[in-house]
Amino acid sequence: MKYAAIFIIFAALPAHAEERAPLSLEIFLGEVRAANPEIAEAAAAAGAASARVRQAWLPMDPVVEFERMYADGPLGSGAAERAVSLKQEFRNPFKSRLARDAAKGESAYYRALSGDRTNKVLAEAVEAFQNYLLLTRTERLYRENLELVRGFALAAESRYAAGRGSQADALRAQVELSKAQGLLLETAQEKGAAAARLNALRNRPPAAPVGEPEEKDFAPEPADYPALEAAALADNPGLRALRARIGAYDRRAALARAGYAPDLMVGLRRRSADDPAMDGTYDLSLGLTVPLWFGRNKAERDEAAAERAAAEAEYDSARNALLLELKSAALELDCCANLINIYASAVLQAEQALKASRASYEAGQASFLELIEAGRALLEVQREYYRSRAEYAYWRARKMAITGESL
Repeated sequence: MKYAAIFIIFAALPAHAEERAPLSLEIFLGEVRAANPEIAEAAAAAGAASARVRQAWLPMDPVVEFERMYADGPLGSGAAERAVSLKQEFRNPFKSRLARDAAKGESAYYRALSGDRTNKVLAEAVEAFQNYLLLTRTERLYRENLELVRGFALAAESRYAAGRGSQADALRAQVELSKAQGLLLETAQEKGAAAARLNALRNRPPAAPVGEPEEKDFAPEPADYPALEAAALADNPGLRALRARIGAYDRRAALARAGYAPDLMVGLRRRSADDPAMDGTYDLSLGLTVPLWFGRNKAERDEAAAERAAAEAEYDSARNALLLELKSAALELDCCANLINIYASAVLQAEQALKASRASYEAGQASFLELIEAGRALLEVQREYYRSRAEYAYWRARKMAITGESL
């Protein structure tokens, strides 16, 4: 009966659901890049900033006026003179160029910010995929462990039935079997939550089907921190964005200083009149703005200078935080690379130790507890090996995001 119950538990696990196409990391990242709302939001903000560039330097709409002079009668029907005028305000060309350059700098800021947001979301997607892969591997390990413990239980029961083992060993085997079932069920639940996270990152319903993750091997490499630091300072999109914003504030400061330069107003008026001498004549006008309110110009200069100082401080803070994160990533990569090598050797040793313990137990030269401990040791080093590989893959993706590499 107890084995029938175990069969029912396994029949309910997600691993026995309908087969789905495998999910590779490359395909998953492509889906995230195409559908993730955060990436779409950042791209839309960059598009809006780009559209503001033309708004910054193109002139305002012209003004058309219709005038009736010396009018009498309904609606001025008896006007002696009628005129249509066109007026256009032109910003000082030097000020227009500065405004355009400031808008271009702001557009570059949002464009680089969009790249930074994309890299961060993709690094998060790599972490989610690696967690899903880790849980898939852990689930497989727990299934194998369950079969192993089941074999231990059968051996303990057989030895007890033959009078060569104790009842305590048979009971311990049942306890270990129950623990193995519990671990498998917990992992299946965690794997379901990890699959839902993958769906959220690619903007799909949480319950949408997710294929089994594709497993690709890789050789870990040590991190070259000096080269990584140079790449991060030069190519990190977040730092590029802040440098572009500083440039934009430089142009705004220059534009504020140029506030003393006048702007132009051009007007053209055509007249129709009852007087033949006035009929069909034209008037031309040229006007200049007078920068009379010097206090406002000074306030604009002070505002631009303060904004630039704030942007510089923000850049310094972001650079320091980025280099700290990069150093942590480099240390994590080196640590994970070493752990992968250590646990790869430990897995082989644990497998050999388990074989030796099983042979000794069957020969009556080792206790059941020694056999169980050998099985637990193998399971533990296998889990740590896969966990180290998952963490290495995540930190490699985070390193790529920091240094501006394409994921």
